[in-house]
Amino acid sequence: MSTITKSITLGRIAEMTHGEVKGDPEIRITSICAPEKAGENSISPLWEKKFIPLVKEGTVLFTKKGWIAEGCRGVEVDDPRVALIALLQYFDETPARGTKVSELAVIAPTARLGNNVSVGAGTVIRDGVNIGDGTVIMENVVIDECSEIGGGCLIEPGTVIYHHTKIGSGCVLHANAVIGCEGFGFVPDPKAGMVKIPQIGIVRLDDGVEVGACSAIDRATFGETYIGPSTKIDSHVKIGHNCEIGGYTIVVAQSGIAGSTKIGRGVIMAAQSGASNHAAIGDGCTVGGRAGVASDIPAGSVVSGFPAQDHKKELRQQAAVRQLPEFMRHVRELAKKVERLEKTHEDA
Repeated sequence: MSTITKSITLGRIAEMTHGEVKGDPEIRITSICAPEKAGENSISPLWEKKFIPLVKEGTVLFTKKGWIAEGCRGVEVDDPRVALIALLQYFDETPARGTKVSELAVIAPTARLGNNVSVGAGTVIRDGVNIGDGTVIMENVVIDECSEIGGGCLIEPGTVIYHHTKIGSGCVLHANAVIGCEGFGFVPDPKAGMVKIPQIGIVRLDDGVEVGACSAIDRATFGETYIGPSTKIDSHVKIGHNCEIGGYTIVVAQSGIAGSTKIGRGVIMAAQSGASNHAAIGDGCTVGGRAGVASDIPAGSVVSGFPAQDHKKELRQQAAVRQLPEFMRHVRELAKKVERLEKTHEDA
């Protein structure tokens, strides 16, 4: 159960979420929890109808219109997932970020900080850095030379932003994200061994990009690695040098995008998916979990498997593979029958 300390009536929840009250609108709600953990004065979001029979009697539901039975209590809305955002925002008790610059931060004299910028203890901001109004930089962040960060950003503790990186407005970088590190490029040389290719490009994050904890985005060999507006990158994701990822794309945890891959707008890269270097993934594609994209994928495709192929085809193949043991048993039985028939023919 959450430690939420606020309270609100069902009637007010309905107003806030453009929903309809079922039951007493004066019922007071003090917490949000899963249906199986519902308690007194809690409200339980539910967006899959198949779970309704499992809901305990007396549970106050926050669900889709027409799903709350007669005599039961709750709020019905058009889309529970979307409407829940307003409810969560109301109950959110994340501590407010300050607007102070810590005396324990190290800020170069040529760095420029906008109005109401907050900088935490142990943070290092080097020469030529430009930070927009209202950006919050937490503790132990490193921002290298000539980087630019727009207004209204949140940079969580331990983040490292390499030189000349450009970050738009309203971006969020979670703890220990690394933006602009060297791209992974080497050339084998018979005498010198693996020779490093200089990585002289940059990373550019457009407005509203979010990067999860412990994710890394490499700077370009030349030019830029680009992440489009409102794209959301989960934790533990690696994006290689010179990649281009369109806006409103989602890259889920433990995915890896090899260098120079181009990903379109509105793409979903599910958990542990990947793309080989120079692959192109069109707008609106969905790449299933653990899928490996080895060649170009047309816009609107849904792919899975390794190497990635049409999802329906992959499912048929996986179904066939599961039948292989039984299929091989039949083959062995047929082989024995053929062997007996051949022996009978020879004896005749």
